[in-house]
Amino acid sequence: MSCRARFEGEGIPQAQAARPTPMTLTSLDGRGFARFVAAGTYFLKKYRGVLNDLNVFPVPDGDTGTNMFLTMRSAMLSATSTHQRPLSLVAAAAAEGSLMGARGNSGVIISQMLRGFAHHVRHRETADAFLIATALREGVAAAKAALLRPVEGTIISVAEAAAEAAYKVALHEADLYRFGSAVVRAANEALDRTPDQLPVLKEAGVVDSGGAGFVYFIEGILRFLPEAQARATSFPRRPVRNHVFTHAQVVGDNKFCTEFVVEGATCTMHELRDHLASRGESLLVIGEPPTLKVHIHTDDPERVKELAGRFGTLARVKVDNMEQQHHVLVVDAPVPAYSLVVVVPGAGFERIVRELGAEVTVDGTRNPSVRDLVLAINKTLSETVVLLVNDPNVALAAKEAVRLTEKTVHLVPTRDVIAGIAALFACRNTGDELPDVATLMQVAGRVASAQLFFAGKDASVAGVSVARGTPAALIGGTLSTAATLSDLARECLQTMGAASGGLVTLYYGGVQKEKDAQHLVADLASAFANADVEYYYGGMKNAEYWISLDD
Repeated sequence: MSCRARFEGEGIPQAQAARPTPMTLTSLDGRGFARFVAAGTYFLKKYRGVLNDLNVFPVPDGDTGTNMFLTMRSAMLSATSTHQRPLSLVAAAAAEGSLMGARGNSGVIISQMLRGFAHHVRHRETADAFLIATALREGVAAAKAALLRPVEGTIISVAEAAAEAAYKVALHEADLYRFGSAVVRAANEALDRTPDQLPVLKEAGVVDSGGAGFVYFIEGILRFLPEAQARATSFPRRPVRNHVFTHAQVVGDNKFCTEFVVEGATCTMHELRDHLASRGESLLVIGEPPTLKVHIHTDDPERVKELAGRFGTLARVKVDNMEQQHHVLVVDAPVPAYSLVVVVPGAGFERIVRELGAEVTVDGTRNPSVRDLVLAINKTLSETVVLLVNDPNVALAAKEAVRLTEKTVHLVPTRDVIAGIAALFACRNTGDELPDVATLMQVAGRVASAQLFFAGKDASVAGVSVARGTPAALIGGTLSTAATLSDLARECLQTMGAASGGLVTLYYGGVQKEKDAQHLVADLASAFANADVEYYYGGMKNAEYWISLDD
């Protein structure tokens, strides 16, 4: 995307930029710095909608423009309150204001840039072009140091290119307008390169939103300079939102953007960052003791707050559900009236229940913990959740999870995944209306099912003995055995009433392959001529087959 594609105007004519005027500015004091921050913030406010529409990285939640504007608004308010003081104090005030008001990934990064800038001019009352350039360099270095893994094609790349251009130009140019013009051009060129550096941007057909925000900020400063007064404002063209946000873009498991300030911190920035590094991604810890600012994308914000709280008092806590934010940006994707969470015993079943409407699944092969279930519930887009347990061993943990979440959860204690699938079909029949739990259990109870497996040890249940390694089946809690899995399947279906007809569905897993399932389906179709027989991959580890019979 070229500069001309982003702006309706033609940019800064070289001849005009080179003309000296009586209003030439060559140094920056505290009052000027405060005005610069205000001018840049004004442009962020004007174009925050554009930036929100561009936002696809690191997560497509559509709030980069808002976050950057609110961050810089906080910096602006602090700077303007001290604008009559030396540059060092005004810059320090802006950095402190941005630290306390920093929001979102890009907001926290730009806050760190201001901190590095303020540190570089900490003993100066004014700054010339060269000092501004070296301060920009230190600001970018501070922002990079705050990131665990800096990514090319983001605001860091754009700011770094701008800082390097500033340094080269400042070696021979004292006029801040011509200096700023060169910096804006370099930043725009770097912004144009971001889609080639970050595949997700190229896929969406956009430039990086944080990088664009940085460009708009320094463009706003440039427009404030005396020589720019005669220029008409040019507006960037808005991206088409439904070409940017798509169903293919996902937020991922770490969907909670969690931010807070640690007051009275008893650790350094690096110590706190190391302590939280394993709890999520996009982690940023900035500031100096006793005040540290934390930004992280996590699946468990409460745990993050608990860990950080060991080092001080948490203030200004903010937790946003980025998945929900993204969801409302996707065309024709309203937040559902309720969400379905389903416990599944295998990968095949996971695909099946998702096709039937499950929004979130829980791996049931390892007896999911209360925490696993709470996290799954909290991942849903809706505030109302229907939880299909599908395993008696999960029932108690599910009850506790319902108590611990703030969402409204309707617990459906289905006995197994076959009953759960029947309940999902019933949910589809209700449309957008919340299904009644009693009705779901009634529908689920009408489906007969059997679990076929190889016995893991010698056992005896209700007078039926089974030897380790031999075929066995459970039908409604009753154990049965046979010489082969095929004999056992026929016996189970005979007991379930398949001779009268109905739909027999076979789900294979364990050590069974698709060809094994095909042979068994052919055998069962021959044995029960009045029934329709089909098969699917279940992927469960604790059984060879699940068989259901539905009339």
